[in-house]
Amino acid sequence: MKKLLLLISLFTFLVYSKALSQPIDSIDFYMLTCEPGHEVYSVYGHSAIRVVVRGKGRDIVYNWGLFDFDTPHFAFRFAKGKLDYLVGACTMETFMIEYRMEGRSVWSQKINLNNDEKITMINLLNDNVRPENASYRYNFFYDNCATRVRDIIEKSLSGPVSYPVKEKESTFRELIHQYQVAIPWLDFGADFLLGLPADKKASVREEAFLPLYLMEDMGAATVNHSGKREPVLSSSVMVLDNSNVPAEKPNKWLLITILYSVLVLVVLITFVFGVPIMGKVSDWIIFSGYSILSLLMIFFNFFSDHQATHYNLLIVAFNPLIPFILYFVLMAKKFRKLARPALYLAFLYFPAAMLVGQDIHPCVVPLILIMMVRLFKHSEFGKV
Repeated sequence: MKKLLLLISLFTFLVYSKALSQPIDSIDFYMLTCEPGHEVYSVYGHSAIRVVVRGKGRDIVYNWGLFDFDTPHFAFRFAKGKLDYLVGACTMETFMIEYRMEGRSVWSQKINLNNDEKITMINLLNDNVRPENASYRYNFFYDNCATRVRDIIEKSLSGPVSYPVKEKESTFRELIHQYQVAIPWLDFGADFLLGLPADKKASVREEAFLPLYLMEDMGAATVNHSGKREPVLSSSVMVLDNSNVPAEKPNKWLLITILYSVLVLVVLITFVFGVPIMGKVSDWIIFSGYSILSLLMIFFNFFSDHQATHYNLLIVAFNPLIPFILYFVLMAKKFRKLARPALYLAFLYFPAAMLVGQDIHPCVVPLILIMMVRLFKHSEFGKV
């Protein structure tokens, strides 16, 4: 990590040394927006700032979306909310290689700056890539590659930015859903882990955490220049056109079909087949898997620094009683006194979520019902 930061800082220092030696009116700044990709890390798109020195052949892109896979305990740090992202610089030609290979379009919008504002932007970019500032604590909704670009542009301008007014605001969860539908298991996983903060309405400025929204909203924004309101960005120009690349069509019904099929099978095992060993095996599988889900709820609600995963009401359904129930299942002991409150809590989740406004993913319904069927069986209603 330290070597990577050193290389990034050294390259950026050399670039800026050359850029600053040029007349300020020969330097142009652009906002780049990259089409969402098919991988988990690229499904929301990407934003960057491009600096062009006219007549000198210098064309540099500043990118806040770098991360180091060699970071110790990478997956755990990401889950814990302690993963640092990096800002770095490369040539425009190098930057575009990834998007050509992946068939993703790229748009460019010139940032309308006067000379004083250009100097401010250069200083801000220069400050961002200093070794002590080159890494930052990633926050998906509030501090990512797109919000960093937005903030740099806003701070460079001499007046406040006025964003367009929209008739309807969407929640953070609704905004990301549009991109996640391309990967159904990601859509379900993200919905499963996100808590009430994701159901907050996002303002026009806040929805700019998504690059395509940043392109649209910043493109319609204005700033006061010498008493006259002027657009912050010029019209978008497609610098890489991959619109003819066919989009993959996900099977959005596969996951929910599997879950409802499992629910039907569990109902048959519980109430129709009457084969004890089938009930025992289903309990081992169900309560083992649901214990993991319960522990995930505890971890992301109370121990992760990702604020968006806190106050997740799914902890009511996949509650801390489940791992204790697993112990009784493995020990082949009855657990009626634990099954009943666990069942009540699982049922309570649905009205509670609707009451406080937490979105319920369609796949959550059969997932909870599968557990409720077995809990109902072990609750032994009618017995003292």
